[in-house]
Amino acid sequence: MAENVLPKQSGRGPEGPARPPLVAALDGSAHEAAVLAWAAACAVRQGVRLDLVHVVEIGPVLAPYSVLATEAPWFGEQLEVAERARLDGLAAGLRERHPGLEVGVRTPVGSPAGVLVHLSERATVVVGASTHDRLERLVLGSTALAVVAHGHGTVVVVPESLPPVEPHRVVVGADGSDAGGRALAHAVDEAASVGGVVTAVTAWTVEVEDGVVVTEPGTDRWSRVEERVGAATRAALAEAGAAHPDVEVAVVVRNGRPARAVLDVADEVDADLVVVGRRGRGGFAGLLMGSVSRTVVQRTTRPVAVVH
Repeated sequence: MAENVLPKQSGRGPEGPARPPLVAALDGSAHEAAVLAWAAACAVRQGVRLDLVHVVEIGPVLAPYSVLATEAPWFGEQLEVAERARLDGLAAGLRERHPGLEVGVRTPVGSPAGVLVHLSERATVVVGASTHDRLERLVLGSTALAVVAHGHGTVVVVPESLPPVEPHRVVVGADGSDAGGRALAHAVDEAASVGGVVTAVTAWTVEVEDGVVVTEPGTDRWSRVEERVGAATRAALAEAGAAHPDVEVAVVVRNGRPARAVLDVADEVDADLVVVGRRGRGGFAGLLMGSVSRTVVQRTTRPVAVVH
């Protein structure tokens, strides 16, 4: 039985810290192909190991007496063997298409969410999401939602049927929080891998200038608020991107809801990747996933990296 532990192998960018290996969470669903293709392309680009993981969830299965008496393989073992054979075939195809890519196969038994959250301590985990045209949003299964909410590192959500694209245009939400700073650094690192550009989006709703609540666009007070908010974001972006000074960056300041601002800018620049922090400065200690990250994940049809 495979252990849910990843080797300590990692890649390194042209500059900056080592990158963690990737885990492609595969479950045989309709979005599995998009997860596999996106994770493989990312692993090749970053030069890191890719592990194909299918968590075998058995549940309370009772083995018949004949199995116990003869020590014949029980259902769980048969399922694990079948899944490993399937993943071995997928791994062989990846090695053929991407010579030099190190691909591992893991079929741990247990709770899918629990295993993937544990693996996220040492790897970037890639999960899938289905599209729901009537709701006009992505639908995350219970496992993917739990991994995004409870994961320890970066979790990437890849929409169903989305072909892998390089992150030439990266949009990142900036809110001044610690998680927001890590999201900025991740966005710059991703763009640096392909010579891409980063657009940092920051939004404000209620601000006070000269003791007055700013409500009218085009006024001096409005301009001063936008300049102050933008300057803070540019400073945070410069600090986060210090390892990649050549990456082209831009800052967009919007008045309104942060999630809406990120989604709108992602559409405007046709972003290849959206990056958000799991929980921003408005969250409290017990809040596992902020409203901004949840809304962005569910309302976009682009890959979203949620940085913890």
